[in-house]
Amino acid sequence: MALNRGVLFAVSFYAGLGTMAFEMVLGRALVPYFGGTIYTWGALIAVFLLGMSFGFFIGGRLADRYPRLTLVGMLLAACGAVIVCTPLYSQPLCLALLDGIEDVRVGALVASLAMAFLPALLFAAVSPVAVRLALIDVAHSGSTVGAMSALNTVGSILGTIGTSFFLVPVIGSRAIFYLLGAVTIACAAGLLALKRGKARVAAPAVLALIAALVGAQPGAVRAQVSVMAPDGVVEKVESEYNNVFVIKQGQMLYMNFGYRGSQYVESVYDLLDRGALAARYTRYMTVAAAYAGRFERAAFVGLGGGRTASYLVDSFPQLGMEIAELDPEVIRLAKKYFGVKESERLKINAQDGRIFLTRSKNTYDAVFLDAYRGPFVPFHLLTKEYFEIIKKHLRPGGVVAQNVEPTTMVLDSAIRTVGAVFRNVDTYEAGGNVVIIAYDGEPIPAAKLRGRAAALSKQHKLRYDLVELLAAKRDIKPQPGAKLLTDDFAPVEMLKTIKRHNERRS
Repeated sequence: MALNRGVLFAVSFYAGLGTMAFEMVLGRALVPYFGGTIYTWGALIAVFLLGMSFGFFIGGRLADRYPRLTLVGMLLAACGAVIVCTPLYSQPLCLALLDGIEDVRVGALVASLAMAFLPALLFAAVSPVAVRLALIDVAHSGSTVGAMSALNTVGSILGTIGTSFFLVPVIGSRAIFYLLGAVTIACAAGLLALKRGKARVAAPAVLALIAALVGAQPGAVRAQVSVMAPDGVVEKVESEYNNVFVIKQGQMLYMNFGYRGSQYVESVYDLLDRGALAARYTRYMTVAAAYAGRFERAAFVGLGGGRTASYLVDSFPQLGMEIAELDPEVIRLAKKYFGVKESERLKINAQDGRIFLTRSKNTYDAVFLDAYRGPFVPFHLLTKEYFEIIKKHLRPGGVVAQNVEPTTMVLDSAIRTVGAVFRNVDTYEAGGNVVIIAYDGEPIPAAKLRGRAAALSKQHKLRYDLVELLAAKRDIKPQPGAKLLTDDFAPVEMLKTIKRHNERRS
């Protein structure tokens, strides 16, 4: 009896651990499709709570009718089977929802219902049955329930931290699904074996299964790429923040964020012309040099493949550049495949762009913003408060240059928000994107701007003539009703990004 009670307490602990591990890894799997937004996590948490509510209720009813250890084993076995199957259908399901549902909130909610409800219910149903079996007498029922609840909560904490802090960066979400499902099934098998008096046989089998699953995870591709390499995925990484793909197509190398059906190009590198800015919009980011009173120190938020920053540092010998990139894996891949080289004049900080500027003691002649994550910029890098931070770090005559994807309402909000902080806002049609240049003080006359551009292009023999780039200037005004983005209100992920993604896929 004492052995069975100890097992039941352990089962309660594992139910909490498994619930939160599954919630964290499922949230990680949904982010590339629906964004890492409050809507995605809100939908997921709501569905988990709904599933757990049903699970506690159903588990209580089952505990009264079938108070057996085999019932716990069956619930865990069913839950493990569902978890193992999740990565097999999650991608096609999410892509179908992206194509069929325009509202990202509804899509995230439906995806969560389809994938999270049943496992949450089954894990939750374990606890009432375990409590019912562990009760010895009514006089100690409070202590039993309290102890099991505490263990369940501790398991939830460990499942949350262990999955998000350690497992996702090490083995990735797909492997975690398989591992968690297999361990859950193994636990169920152990309970059923224990019921039949075969625990000594079950325990080594469980350990062997876990070891085999962990050991079977593939390592990352380490071969360097060349123009003669075959086309396709060169390397893929599931980091703490992104699913990153390095893909070769002909002479071009791409850094993409996302999954196969919903990838977004973050950087392009020409393997036959390694000094080129292959992504056209990046060339227009360089016009900031003509606006700046001087161009000796700059900051860049968002590395990607690092092509713009590398070009600027190579082209302007006096320029020092500090880059803030949140994802260490993006930094590693940029150095490995995209020709990025740190030096005394080019420093890379593995840090959030807002934290970087908030902590920085330096001032800059120019700040460049190009921190897209899939179809949108993280909201805290688009708000009025963030631009006020940038303004404090600009030297007199300094400018901010921002890349914006123009087919969404973010463009209107971005122009309005920048204009709420800086007196002058110029816009450039930049090869499919829009580059915003903002600065304070008196407007720079067109003739003076062209003169600066011509002098810089001649002095530094710039590959992309700044005078020609200035010709793309357009007077783009925000639409009436454009939202001012603030830390309190910045729904950037909702501004038609998913709709536009669907149009591109079709």
